[in-house]
Amino acid sequence: MTKRRMQQLDLFGGSEPPAAPPPSAPIKMGRSEPLVWVAEVWLLRDYDTSEASLLRHITLRKGLNVLWAPPTPEDVENRLGDGQITGHTAGKTTFCRMLRYLLGEQRFGTTRAQEKIREALPDGWVVAAIVVGDERWIVGRPFGLGLHPFATRGLSFAEALAERGRGGYQDFLADIRRVVMDPVPVKELPHQREPIAWEHVLPWLTRDQESRFAGLVEWRDPSSESESPRLVLDDRHVVLRALCALMSDEESEAQRRYEDLALEKQGLEERAPRLADRAAEDRRRLARLLGVEDDTNDAGPLFAARFRETVSRRKASLAAAEEALAAQAIEVEQAEDAARQAAEACGARVEALREAEARREEAKRPSEKKREAEEGAPAPLPVRAGLCSVPLDVAMAKGCPLAASHPAAAPMTREGKKALAEAVMEAKRTLAEARSAQKEATAEHTRRRSTLSAEEKRIARERAAIEEVERLYDYMTAAEREADTNTERLAVVTDEVKASSERQAALRREQEVAEARISERFRDVVRALLGDHVEARVEVKGRRLDLRVEDRGERDGAAMQTIKLLAFDLAAMKLAMDGHGQLPGLLVHDGPREADMDGRIYERLFLYARHLEESANGSLAFQYVVTTTAPPPKEMQKEPYLLYPLLDASKPEGRLLKMDL
Repeated sequence: MTKRRMQQLDLFGGSEPPAAPPPSAPIKMGRSEPLVWVAEVWLLRDYDTSEASLLRHITLRKGLNVLWAPPTPEDVENRLGDGQITGHTAGKTTFCRMLRYLLGEQRFGTTRAQEKIREALPDGWVVAAIVVGDERWIVGRPFGLGLHPFATRGLSFAEALAERGRGGYQDFLADIRRVVMDPVPVKELPHQREPIAWEHVLPWLTRDQESRFAGLVEWRDPSSESESPRLVLDDRHVVLRALCALMSDEESEAQRRYEDLALEKQGLEERAPRLADRAAEDRRRLARLLGVEDDTNDAGPLFAARFRETVSRRKASLAAAEEALAAQAIEVEQAEDAARQAAEACGARVEALREAEARREEAKRPSEKKREAEEGAPAPLPVRAGLCSVPLDVAMAKGCPLAASHPAAAPMTREGKKALAEAVMEAKRTLAEARSAQKEATAEHTRRRSTLSAEEKRIARERAAIEEVERLYDYMTAAEREADTNTERLAVVTDEVKASSERQAALRREQEVAEARISERFRDVVRALLGDHVEARVEVKGRRLDLRVEDRGERDGAAMQTIKLLAFDLAAMKLAMDGHGQLPGLLVHDGPREADMDGRIYERLFLYARHLEESANGSLAFQYVVTTTAPPPKEMQKEPYLLYPLLDASKPEGRLLKMDL
């Protein structure tokens, strides 16, 4: 064992560890002051500077600050039923919540805790002197509802309360952002797509007591009802890496680009089978409409060729049918003309028959007159269309030249009567023939018209079918193009994802020096707590940090998990002291001892903080606030490390707010 290792074991192995050299060679400090630290805290009954209003005035310092609520002394006899409580429920967590509240958190306790404090102190305030960079601010926030916080700089406590309207609380938060956040090399959280802000850093610096130090980035437990921003796991690791100088904007941009590409790739992969199925279904429907076999091996150009051939053939057939349809239309017109001519001929035969019958009727008139004379009553002449209605004998008596020339004016011979009868018979025969011809012409026209209409409907259906086939083919080709485009884009994105991953890996390799720095500090703290024989390192795996502690194999468990987290926080604080990263130097650990943590290891936490002070040569660039029920080392149970007063839950005035809630 080397001399250095022997010194390390001696330092942390005895019951009274001496002030010894640090566990590693000192590194030149990069800062002389914390970026943010709390100098004083006032708890007030009312908005007043009087002694009656003042509940507590707690003075803090740069370096280690221990808020202790001692447990019941070990020499006091323990008895069943003795309900005396001293260290617990004294107000340690409430004090930490007040600090968080002053530094920008929305709430100063759980809903129930806030209700009880507001009921007891409806006009109460918490006020603090907080140093940001080289500016000293007096910051106040009320317990009650409806009142506004305030912040002023360059004034005393009394002056600030008198002049609170002259400054703004948002100006104070803006100053913290300027001093702490502006120099951070990462400006945006890759997943949340929002600027990395002080509100994202504060939960790490002031871990929930309720979280029980369960995970490296488990800073806020839901039961604490803090209303701090909820970041996804990867973004919380980004906060750690950004403030520890373990990543840059370029890597952040590369990570964001990778996430965009990965998301796009996932979408393309999900769409690919849907697009392929849609194209296949369109092809199957098209094959059914075309009456061809759907062969998946025949898809693509071969199917397109078959489609074009089939559609061209059907279009040619349709064009021929449309030409024949035009000829049929002419035949229908001709049949219609024939039917019309037959109807006209029939009408002429009807007129001829009427004339013949009229002549026959006129020929009968003399005998009718004789009969009428004998009967004593004149017989009226029948009226025919186109004939004079004046009786022939009256017309002849009057000297009508038309009556004199009428065949009936002369006596009708037997031959004349026979010829007239034959004329009537011939007229009837020709009329019957004309009517038969008209019927045939009309029937032919009807048949041809029906055939033409059926062909027109068939051609219209075929035209619609071809249009539907072409439309479906357009759908199919569009779906195939979209599927092909999706496949091509997927191939491109897959390559880009690979390239982006390789670029991130290259950038991470560039951060190996920074990773080595944080690992070195982490190893120093772990060895200070557990012994110089232990190996420890911080690994950057993908987007996350992983803490490793090895002692004859990797060590884990609840207590070891807490030790690793405490060691990492202290290592990050030491890194910032050395001038690397943007951790502001303020760190609050609320009751960090786990139930099964060895008491001697727990004491070394305080010893390491004292070592940081001693190695700083007067330039304390950090403020470490620890609340505890378990006692710190004996030599640190006093000023300047211990905050006063000590808390004691066994009596109301011993609690933080000097009352039972």
